[in-house]
Amino acid sequence: MKNMDEIGSILNAVLGKTGGYEASALYYRQQRLATRFADNAITQNLGGSEEYIRLTLGQEGRRGSASTNKLDADSLASLIKRAEAICGDVAPDPEYMPPLPQQEFPQLSGRFCEETASLTPADLAARVGEVAALAAAENYRASGIITADHSRTVLANSAGLHASDDVTEFKVSSTMHGPKGSGHGSAAANLAAKVDLRAAAGKALATAIAAQNPVDIKPGDYDVIFEPGAVWSLLLFLAFNLDAREAEEGVSAFTDLVGEKVFDERVNLGLRLDDPNLSPPPFALNGLATRPVEWVRDGILQRLNHTRYWAGQKGVEADPEVVPLYMAGEDRSTADLIANCERGLLVKRLWYIRYVDRKELLLTGMTRDGLFRIEDGRVVEPVKNLRFNESPLVFLKNVCGLSRTERVDSWEKAVVPAVMSREFTFDSKTESL
Repeated sequence: MKNMDEIGSILNAVLGKTGGYEASALYYRQQRLATRFADNAITQNLGGSEEYIRLTLGQEGRRGSASTNKLDADSLASLIKRAEAICGDVAPDPEYMPPLPQQEFPQLSGRFCEETASLTPADLAARVGEVAALAAAENYRASGIITADHSRTVLANSAGLHASDDVTEFKVSSTMHGPKGSGHGSAAANLAAKVDLRAAAGKALATAIAAQNPVDIKPGDYDVIFEPGAVWSLLLFLAFNLDAREAEEGVSAFTDLVGEKVFDERVNLGLRLDDPNLSPPPFALNGLATRPVEWVRDGILQRLNHTRYWAGQKGVEADPEVVPLYMAGEDRSTADLIANCERGLLVKRLWYIRYVDRKELLLTGMTRDGLFRIEDGRVVEPVKNLRFNESPLVFLKNVCGLSRTERVDSWEKAVVPAVMSREFTFDSKTESL
C-alpha cells in the first residue's frame, strides 16, 4: 500500500496539470479480507484491494468528474483530459460549490490498528473454526462472514486543502440455525482485539436455541423491546432523512419541527468525536472537517443536516456528516428492560425494511432471528415472525426505557442502546423463520 507521501506526490502532480480549473482529487484504497461460511464450513475466501483516483474539475459553474484505477503517468493524463471534456460539455450547475480551503481537522485516535491490517486468511479461518465448533457442539449450523479491512483516503485540492485518513475495521457476523428457528450475533471494532468473537457467536447460539418451535401470535400494537441492532435498523432511515433542505421545502417528516419536542425526553441523538467505540472519519469527502453535532437533545429536534450549498443559502454552518450516529442510553441492561415489561415482545433483529410513505417516514419490514413474548417481566416463549408498519418517529416518541449503549454495524456505524417503546404496530404475519 502506498504511503501518504507517495499518494500526496501523485495528487499534487495531477492538480499541477489542471491550471485554469478549480480542482479536487481524491485517492482511495481499500485492502479487504473476507471469509464466508455456511453449514459450519468455509464457503468462500475473498482477498484483494482496490485503488482509484477521482478528479473533479470546476470552471464557471460547470463541473466534470472522472476516475481511474490505473495510476501510471499515461492513465493520469487521460484522467485529466476526460474530466476536462466532461466539464466543458455540461451545463452550469446553479448549486456549484468551489473547493474548500484548508480546514482544521480533529485528531482522532483509535482508527488504525496494525494487528487488524496484518490479519491473514488463515487468521480469519481460525476464527470461523471457533464459531463452527460452538454450533456443531449443539448440532446447529453456523453461517456468516468475518472481514478485516484497511482503508486509506487522501483528499487534496487547488485551494490548498490536504487531508488524509487511515482506518481499519474487523467485523464478525454469525447466524446460528436450528431446526425451527435462528439467532444472530455480531461485533465490530477498529481494533481486532476488541471484538469478542465467542460472545457474539455465543449470543447467536443462545438465541437460536431459545427461538425453536415458535408459536403463532396475532398482529397488533405491542409494547416492544428492541435490541441495539434492531434499533439501528430503524434509526438508519431516520438519520438519512435528517435533511434541512427537504424539511424546508415541505417534503420531509421533519418539516417545521426544528425546535419542537418530537421524541420522548430520554432521546438524545448526535455525532460525537469522543466515543472510543465510534471514531468517525476526520473529514467528509467534500473536505469539511468533522465536528460534534447535536441532532436531538432531550427529545427536542435541535438541527437538521445542511449541505454546503443549503448552508450558504441559509447563512448557517454546513454539516460534514450525519453518521456515525450516537444515541445516549441509560445505566440499565436489556434484561432490566425486560424485567420492567408487563407484556410485550422482544425484537432481536429486523430485515427487508422499505419505505411505505417517505414523507411521513413510515416504514415496513419484518422481524427475524428471534422474536419472543414477554409476560410479567420474563421472556416466556418464542413467537413467529411479524411484519411491521411503523415510523421511527413514533417509535422514539413512545420510548419508556433505554439500556446501556453498544456499537452496531450495518451500512453505517452507530452506538445505540436497546429501546423499550409502547404500542409498536405489527400489521400482519410472515412465514419466514
